[in-house]
Amino acid sequence: MEQCNDFFFLATKQVSMGRVGDDFWFQDPNGDPMGAFWLQGVHMIHCSYNSLWQGQFIQPDWDMFQSDHICAEFHAGSRAICGGPVYVSDKVGHHNFDLLRKLVLPDGTILRCQHYALPTRDCLFENPLFDAKTLLKIWNLNKFAAGWYPEEHRCRAYPQCYKSISGVISADDVEWEQKDSTAVYRNTEQFAVKSISLCNHLPFELFTISPVLRLNERAKFAPIGLENMFNSGGGGGGGGGIEFLEYASKGGLYNVKIKVKGTCKFLAYSSEKPREIILNGEDVEFDWSSNGILRFEVPWIGGGLSTVYISIYQLFPFFVFRLFFFYFGIFKH
Repeated sequence: MEQCNDFFFLATKQVSMGRVGDDFWFQDPNGDPMGAFWLQGVHMIHCSYNSLWQGQFIQPDWDMFQSDHICAEFHAGSRAICGGPVYVSDKVGHHNFDLLRKLVLPDGTILRCQHYALPTRDCLFENPLFDAKTLLKIWNLNKFAAGWYPEEHRCRAYPQCYKSISGVISADDVEWEQKDSTAVYRNTEQFAVKSISLCNHLPFELFTISPVLRLNERAKFAPIGLENMFNSGGGGGGGGGIEFLEYASKGGLYNVKIKVKGTCKFLAYSSEKPREIILNGEDVEFDWSSNGILRFEVPWIGGGLSTVYISIYQLFPFFVFRLFFFYFGIFKH
């Protein structure tokens, strides 16, 4: 499509974005009924590997897809972390709005990553299409986290490759240094991970990896983002998701300040139960479990940013002392 020298040396003087893969094929043009599955895997391979070259001087574009296609989730998951535009070519009346709402906010903005998606280093000189052993793993960066797209590769057009395979992902495989804002995460000791497993026809998983900040010896916190969105954290820069994150300590409390654009449950990890959560100036209810999962509802406010303050007690021994003093006073009385 745009892999010719004419485009590389001439067209890039006028445009800053280009296609990095073949066309999206709704069906196999040769009539193979299994090709509808095979061609989707080919598309992902082309886009991710070609971005290694084209991404050096243009913004990679992963092409359109159709939201009612049998492998639409497969494409939607990849577009969520590709770092480029998201667009569909649905027939009129053939829209899967439930799927599209996981990609696009009500005002039409997308939660776009900060970088362009690339295969991980351990995939670079392997062949996920044919070797029947390599798990295709694609990574990208958000402002405050990273996204993964490991494909459980299945090949329908080649039955000998049609089997489930497994692999290992690690935060160390993310190229954190590609952005100054995320380079500091390379030395993070712990990460919180959200996983989404989707698509019965071409199984894949999406991972959001968020660095955990140790507030003190007991309290640790990591924001994940909008739970129902494929790219939960968003890339910042006004597109949606987590746009601002700040930690502060005051009066025996740690305060986590977050500005977020979007609407649905907000997901975070908090090792300690928050004292309170204030959203847009009002106390809100939240769900917290002993494993650290924290959820609260974020409303849509016309495309503006919701401001969240999460207060977490700073010193646990302080409350033990107060409790002891209270009981001692009752006993003496």
